[in-house]
Amino acid sequence: MTSPVIDFSAICTALAARFLAAAIGTPSGASAMRASYAKPPKAVPATPAHLLEMQDGTVIASPGQWKHEMRIDGVFLLAKRPADPERVEAQRHLWLPYLLHACVDQMKLGLGSATGYSVDKAIPTGWEWTEYAVAGDGYDAITVHWTVYVTENVSLTP
Repeated sequence: MTSPVIDFSAICTALAARFLAAAIGTPSGASAMRASYAKPPKAVPATPAHLLEMQDGTVIASPGQWKHEMRIDGVFLLAKRPADPERVEAQRHLWLPYLLHACVDQMKLGLGSATGYSVDKAIPTGWEWTEYAVAGDGYDAITVHWTVYVTENVSLTP
């Protein structure tokens, strides 16, 4: 019998859903989130928008369970460059707390153990002011580094 495997796409989709306008809210004085992508899109029709970029991960394999740590960057695109630096900085200050608290109400991302794995938590581990390019367009951005902790039940047979 084959053990179920982690669905990385489902994990990224669940994390991206935490950044939709209905889930994350909108800071007073800011524009509402227009889109959230589980992976970098080919184009960004409107901002602000959010996308995920998988970085790397680790696995600690133990009998019966594997513990994964997935590092994913969440990139919040404020506006195309060149934008008004004063406005961009003000928007960054408004949005950063919302981005850092995106998973406070649902750290497990709503994925349960019925699938053979569970998302134990998704937490921010750092952030930085950045620039990001999509389809040749540059954007002022905030990158939040996330670590997603996953436990996978495995059956190893010799």
